[in-house]
Amino acid sequence: MLEESERNEKWFRDHYDELVEKFDGEHVAIYKGDVVDHDRDLVKLVERAKGKYPMQLTLFKYVSKEKLVFLL
Repeated sequence: MLEESERNEKWFRDHYDELVEKFDGEHVAIYKGDVVDHDRDLVKLVERAKGKYPMQLTLFKYVSKEKLVFLL
């Protein structure tokens, strides 16, 4: 399971520029190195993915041209 998660994370990083062009401002669901769904609303995206893909093996990430700043 950890191996699959790491592969999805690597795939996300390696393809980020392509993802930004297609999905800027959206959340993406990645399963087995492929975007299987996307939505601006993360809750809706997760709800759709629940019945289709194993949640522990599906990566959910936000894609944006803008750099995110986190204030702690």
